[in-house]
Amino acid sequence: MADVLLIIDVQRMLVDALSPDRRTTLLGTLGPLLDRARAAGVPVVYVQHDGSPDDLIPGTPAWEIAGEIAPRAGEAVVGKRFPDSFRETELAGVLARIGAGDHVIAAGMQTDFCVDATIREAARRGYRVTLVEDAHATYASNGQSEEQIREEVHREARARGVRLVPAADLFA
Repeated sequence: MADVLLIIDVQRMLVDALSPDRRTTLLGTLGPLLDRARAAGVPVVYVQHDGSPDDLIPGTPAWEIAGEIAPRAGEAVVGKRFPDSFRETELAGVLARIGAGDHVIAAGMQTDFCVDATIREAARRGYRVTLVEDAHATYASNGQSEEQIREEVHREARARGVRLVPAADLFA
């Protein structure tokens, strides 16, 4: 029953589009979370969106994972082209190779797109899923604030059996 920490799409273009305060808060939550996971021997897997010709172009600065939480040597980075981090990627194989077991802990960008799609698919595949409730972010859209969007995703995730846990309570 090993855990794995998935860091989804925390790429420079996406975090730099957050307000400066929100960017600082998100990365300030993810950094210590990563430190505790690593100290506890929990594998960390990064997911990195490979975008369209207009954005998140592989090899560009915008596409890079935010430097404040960059992967360390030996940590897996899985490229993806769809919101669901499992779709047409090596993620399932990477999880199997590192002995991730049946529990996926997710954090990252964007709450209502890639984070939500990934936790839905992880649950569908039989993983127990934990969403780090204060370590994911998105942008206001369709007349909803980020907080309203996050609350809606949290409500739907709980209804599907996803555990929501604050970052400070993980890997303590």
